[in-house]
Amino acid sequence: MISLNTIVSYYPLDEKMIRAEPEKKQLKRELFVFLAITFAATYLLEIFVIMQEGAGILSSKWMLIPMYIPAVAAILCMVGFKSKALTRESKLFLAMFLLASAVTLVEGLYQPLLGTIGPFPILTAIISVAAFLTVLLLNLRASWRSKLADAKLSFGHNYRYYLIIPVIFSVLFILGYFISHMLGLSLPTIEYDPRSFFVFIGMYLITFFITWPKYFGEEYGWRFYLQDRVLPLFGVYPGVVLIGIIWGLWHLPLMLFGLNFPDNLLAGNIIYIGWTIIIGIIFSYAVLKTRSIWIAVLLHALTDSFIGTGSGYIANSNVLVAFLPILLLMGILAAILIWSRVWKDETTGANIENSPSV
Repeated sequence: MISLNTIVSYYPLDEKMIRAEPEKKQLKRELFVFLAITFAATYLLEIFVIMQEGAGILSSKWMLIPMYIPAVAAILCMVGFKSKALTRESKLFLAMFLLASAVTLVEGLYQPLLGTIGPFPILTAIISVAAFLTVLLLNLRASWRSKLADAKLSFGHNYRYYLIIPVIFSVLFILGYFISHMLGLSLPTIEYDPRSFFVFIGMYLITFFITWPKYFGEEYGWRFYLQDRVLPLFGVYPGVVLIGIIWGLWHLPLMLFGLNFPDNLLAGNIIYIGWTIIIGIIFSYAVLKTRSIWIAVLLHALTDSFIGTGSGYIANSNVLVAFLPILLLMGILAAILIWSRVWKDETTGANIENSPSV
């Protein structure tokens, strides 16, 4: 019987290819199971709610659940496939995340268990802040931080990009809203009030330490587990586009009921897929640059805060034509970032060899 080492000794140039094949097969299995769990759980829940509430699904409290599904699916896959990224430190934080998510959903779907502080249930606030403090403390000590790295739970490196990318992202987002207003493309849903807009954005940032689990719930699935499998299997450029398409299609049941641009469903949903590709490129770039999921969590939180507050006080971006300036500016940013060397670094194959599951 000829061993792998014997083959490699005769054909040394093929060693990397020979060793990569089993690893790619493993990545394919992990990818399939992750997508199956994520889409099945999300679609079944949303179809059930549609059967009960019809178009009311868009305002249903049950729609608190889907944002947590990708991360839960990723954690299940990591456990099932015995990922080496599941160190003691990463298990501790992920357990805290699951606890914070469970409490948030129970209090959101039913009622606060210990009363409220402002708009937030007290118990949700306590556990969410405690979970965030846990990952913060684990990042303070080098030996603990290194144990979080494979799971992309450390704060990574290139710390200046935690400021640079969100600032550029925010400036372009805000500029897009004001361009829509100045061109008269739509009216705000409440009233034109820039002061209230910036006040509410500030409040969103302050409360990030309470609300982060729902953004982590999506980003840990998409920009960690999915990305770390799609990019090695499909290549960085096709892969990052595919991630954006998958992310967009994950919203499909809600899209069909007017989640985005309800007055122009067909064109609006096509534009929405383009949007998830564009900001997916930005989010993926940020994660690759910092080697941390946390910058994507922050960018996702900023996105939701700008869309919710901007539509109310600057211009209604749920009107398709009013959304176009934002789409254009973000598209320009994504086009610039796609030329970064960070994508070329991913083509070396190091991301396959260092995959947390192999």
